Amino acid sequence: MKTLKEDVRSRIVMAARSEFVKCGYRKTSMRTISAKSGVVLGNIYNYFKTKDDIFCAVLRPLLSVIGERMAEHSKGEQEEKRLDFSRQRQKEFLSSMLRIIFLYKEELRLLLFESQGTSLENFRETFIDEQVAISRAYMEQVETHVSPLFFRISASTWLTIIGEIVSRPDLQQEEVRQALTEYIRYNTAGWQELIKQ
Repeated sequence: MKTLKEDVRSRIVMAARSEFVKCGYRKTSMRTISAKSGVVLGNIYNYFKTKDDIFCAVLRPLLSVIGERMAEHSKGEQEEKRLDFSRQRQKEFLSSMLRIIFLYKEELRLLLFESQGTSLENFRETFIDEQVAISRAYMEQVETHVSPLFFRISASTWLTIIGEIVSRPDLQQEEVRQALTEYIRYNTAGWQELIKQ
């Protein structure tokens, strides 16, 4: 059995990330990843069975952060009988969103716009379904009825906002901060009205 080396695996992932960002998933070849990483093609297959496996490895840190954020969000809503609409909570949410967006801007762009033909191509629908389930459970807990379609629209709006931000390289962090602050306030007021808190 061959010994796999972490530095070789890292070189493959870093080279693949660079190529996926530059060319997209479909236009990136395993041969190009091999050339850019300095790892012979046959050896790459000892680390990753498919290009899709490499794509998933590139996006794994982002997906972990998204998973953690969703778990925190779900846990917080399950524990609270009332949503926390405070300015402090809004600032914390804004800070979390900005950190994710700017730390993983390219990965978000890949996930939202370049994942066709990969095992992550249904991320958008999966994310929306999970958000609908979290929101629906919370609304049942506080005995408030909101249309399931509204939950879908709300979740997809967040993905649209993030997609708009990551697809525009000219946006500065302060401009994004201002726009997200305004949207969070707008969104918060709407949720407050819906659940009459």
